[in-house]
Amino acid sequence: MPRSRSCAAAFVLAAFLMFTGQAWAQNDALDDQNASPRLSAIRTFFPGDFRESRLDRLSGGLKADYPYRMVMDGKGRVFVTDPALSLVHVFDTESGRRWQITGGFHHGLVAPAYIAVDAEDNVYISDPGQAAVLVFQRNGQFLRSIGSGELNVPAGVWVDKSARTLYVADWWKSQIFVFDFAGNLMNTLGTRGAGFGQLRGPGDIVIHDGVLVVLDTVNSRFELFDLQGNFLNTWPFGADRTPIAFSFDGTGNLFYVDQESGGLVETDPQGNVLARLDQVRDYGQSRPRGVSFRCVAIDPMGNVMALRPTLRFDTVKLVSAPTAPWDMPLPKKANVP
Repeated sequence: MPRSRSCAAAFVLAAFLMFTGQAWAQNDALDDQNASPRLSAIRTFFPGDFRESRLDRLSGGLKADYPYRMVMDGKGRVFVTDPALSLVHVFDTESGRRWQITGGFHHGLVAPAYIAVDAEDNVYISDPGQAAVLVFQRNGQFLRSIGSGELNVPAGVWVDKSARTLYVADWWKSQIFVFDFAGNLMNTLGTRGAGFGQLRGPGDIVIHDGVLVVLDTVNSRFELFDLQGNFLNTWPFGADRTPIAFSFDGTGNLFYVDQESGGLVETDPQGNVLARLDQVRDYGQSRPRGVSFRCVAIDPMGNVMALRPTLRFDTVKLVSAPTAPWDMPLPKKANVP
């Protein structure tokens, strides 16, 4: 790649990561001062719990620079992207082994960001450095590239397993691209702007209960579309809240990592806060460096898993206890004509 193009790609990647959580990337979690007792970790995995593989030994052992997003497949493997190291960490919770996906010499990862798996446990990785989504088998064997020529800065990815379609948020183009598994472009959703149904800098995307939910980072809201691309509704973040990664559990509760408080937040379908975990600062305070979580995901069994900057991932659960007095509801979803 020519030097000028490399510099331009590096600038775009830095901007993309800054708007999706890079501002406080290199810090371990701080002690939580205001965690709700209703949300707690019921199982925790540490990197040291896993035996290194031969690939780990050949590559110099386990390293972690910027763990970013994660997903779990149907066989108990947890995949964690690390764009700073240009690889994906793989932790097998059943065998206790760990290894890495790098893509090899011909299909090497540059800046793996968001990640998803299909029903066959193939892994889909958005790579802004390659302006494409790279698809690998679960053992790291490269299969194909999707979106080259259409995507600019691919961000959030979601696999509709039953429909065998791939949804990709393009942070730069501010659109959602829909591909079939062969890589054919089927549809685009949204346009750039600040109006209802428009996007600026979309990040995480999730399909929940037949609705595509888009984390619209620059517009500070969630945007909701049906699967044909029709705009349904918008959900503003509200004052002092900045979700940077989110997911829904089986009951429809929303879990999100909040940049403002540094913790994990759970709300019910009406937007009322149910619980928080490891909040590192109160709302309204200045932002000291530090964050407790990178992202949140739902495993195939319906468990909520949260990833920490140290490559530790927790399975969390809501437990019975009174709601903390500072738990305030999010604004209600806006009714759009």
